[in-house]
Amino acid sequence: MKKILLILALAVSATQFMGCSKSDTTTPAATVTWAATVAMSAKFEVPAPAGKTETATADLQILSDNTLKYSILVNNLTAGDAITAAHIHLGNAGVSGAVYIPFNGTISGSTVTGTVQLTAGQADTLKNQEAYVNVHTTQAGGGLVRGQIDSKVVFAADIAMNGTNEVPSVTTTATGVAIIRMTENKKLYIKVSISNLEAGDAMTFAHIHSGSSTVSGPVVLGFYSAATDFSTVKVLSLPVDNILYNSILNDMLYVNAHSTARGSGIVRGQIR
Repeated sequence: MKKILLILALAVSATQFMGCSKSDTTTPAATVTWAATVAMSAKFEVPAPAGKTETATADLQILSDNTLKYSILVNNLTAGDAITAAHIHLGNAGVSGAVYIPFNGTISGSTVTGTVQLTAGQADTLKNQEAYVNVHTTQAGGGLVRGQIDSKVVFAADIAMNGTNEVPSVTTTATGVAIIRMTENKKLYIKVSISNLEAGDAMTFAHIHSGSSTVSGPVVLGFYSAATDFSTVKVLSLPVDNILYNSILNDMLYVNAHSTARGSGIVRGQIR
């Protein structure tokens, strides 16, 4: 009888030991190692889709196992429009970049939710490089709303430029578009593209000037100095004193493009 009891005791002890061992090797639940709430807007798209004013918020989380959780809510989605896709793209606030991470989760009305398994390299890129979230719809195939992950966009404008806006006005077939984005980390992204320039003329400079639409004001910031600069995105780090940063947010400013034939300005557009 004693032998039987001893055998039973040993069996119970072995079972308890195995149970403890199994519990000790349980993989701990993944924890959040990085999170971002991304403000998105139609006006942050490059270029901004005409007539669209939608905004959105994207909540992103990277877990310790490199799972990316995402939840996007689009506000005031136009009746008849529908979300078709969402991605993370690589690129700064002034460019349209390539798709980096597709979101293949659930699209339901105005929301996109899901998870995607990242590589360690992808997780590191999202935490440290310039990238943005983009939502595409049937009415805005190139992108309806977007938002920078690396630094919030605080100012965005797509500005039509023409000769009539010059002071005094000039007669020209040329027109232009200035795309301006400024981020919270005090970087300015600006691109001016010119169309239908007269034969024999050539672009030379482009500046931001201070002044209302009725005056010819002084240069505040020069960003192009050669014909080859036009249609390229210039990235400028603004001074730490905040004077220019605050001026772009609040003051009467305009963009002016100059050419060899019209040194004082061929096309201009008002920022504010």
